[in-house]
Parts: sequence; structure tokens; C-alpha cells
Amino acid sequence: MRRFLHLAALTLVVAGAGGCSQAAQLQPVAGGQVSAVRTATNDVLVTRQVDVGVAPVCGFADPYYECSGTTADGKAIESTAEVLAPYGATKDQWGAYVPADVSLVVTVAGSKIYSGKVEDVLLSSGQVAP
Repeated sequence: MRRFLHLAALTLVVAGAGGCSQAAQLQPVAGGQVSAVRTATNDVLVTRQVDVGVAPVCGFADPYYECSGTTADGKAIESTAEVLAPYGATKDQWGAYVPADVSLVVTVAGSKIYSGKVEDVLLSSGQVAP
């Protein structure tokens, strides 16, 4: 029993020492950048209360990530993202990988509803609502 308690205490210490940001945890493991672009695009649509008919599907067409879908009333949803940092993902102060500096522009029926960075959208969406 004593050995079990030592193991449990060690597990808690190791788990506490390996802290990382919520944004890093939101970042998917595989297909990271295209998934981050898709997630950020969907977060923008939810935030702007766009009624989605077909969720945007994203892909990579060098040098851009492009997503397209439609609203419930058939209007085009488009997003384009471009990696601004030359070396892909970076690490935060805890050593966790975070998305590279990626620009994002989201339009609905040709009107721009967001222009900024993917990471900013992911960080904002990961915050607790007031």
C-alpha cells in the first residue's frame, strides 16, 4: 500500500510539472495546421453567428490553406490562410508546440467577416466566457 501511495504522489508531481497552455492542448496532433485552420474558420463562423449549411472543408494548395462551405441559405463560405513564419510550428514558454504564425481571412458571400491570425482565434475560443 505504501508503494502505491508513493507512486500516486509521484504521478501527481509529474503531471503538475508538465503544465501547458490551453491553446496548445487545442492544437490537434495530426494534420496540425490544416486542422487549426479548419477549427479557427469554424470558430469565426460560430462567433459571428453564421448559419452554416455545409461546414467548410479545408485543404492545402501551396502556399495557402483554403476552406470552402456554404451557409444554410446557399451563400459561399471561404477562408484562406497563409503561413507567415518560415519554419512551421513554434514552441511556447512551456515547450509545447503551438501553431505557426498563420494569417486567416474568412468571407461569407464575398464579404470579409474576419482577418487576423489563426492562433488569436484559437486562443480567444479557448477562453472561459464571462
